Amino acid sequence: MRARIVRLALFVLGLATGATLAVRWVTRRAALITPPACAPLLLSPLRMAYRAPSRLLRFLEPKPDWTVLDLGCGNGAFTLPLARYVRRIHAVDVQPAMVAALRRRLCRAGLDNVVVHVAPATRLPFEAHTFDAVLMISVLPMLHDRSAALSEARRVLKPDGVLIVGEEWIEPEYVGWRTVMRWAESAGFTLRAHTSNPLCYTLKLVQRSEVR
Repeated sequence: MRARIVRLALFVLGLATGATLAVRWVTRRAALITPPACAPLLLSPLRMAYRAPSRLLRFLEPKPDWTVLDLGCGNGAFTLPLARYVRRIHAVDVQPAMVAALRRRLCRAGLDNVVVHVAPATRLPFEAHTFDAVLMISVLPMLHDRSAALSEARRVLKPDGVLIVGEEWIEPEYVGWRTVMRWAESAGFTLRAHTSNPLCYTLKLVQRSEVR
């Protein structure tokens, strides 16, 4: 009986892995964004376990006077936790429905230091050198023009600002951290710190001229 259960579990795991790889094959040929219908998954207990906002905050080390850009914010899985530790957050997403969901969550939480925008990652409505940190969590592989998005992130960062990039294995468009580093280095960033677990990783990047 136990052997049968093990075989069944392995079969289900194999199907899930095959489906994930198939979706990745498709999405790498046509970059996709998370649809609003899937927004609840961004806040699921499973995701909040392996991609815990508290761990992201410890890695980022935000300061109370910071202004932060949450780029590709979705419904605010990381916007709301971070808002309690910085002066102001600008949360940007290209999907109006995601932005509307974030606004509802901000209203319920009573947070008034978050400004929400609908805008593409490649044309940000901010002046140069505005932000102390830019977050891009599970965003880059979804974009058609990653180079332009990274260039925009660098443009709006202060010279000593940090770019946080993270990806998750469960995402259909997942790419490894070395691939992300190649993209980032081409845009003028270099690695300052790296943290990971079996299901996700996070990179802390700085502009190349700021490496000490």
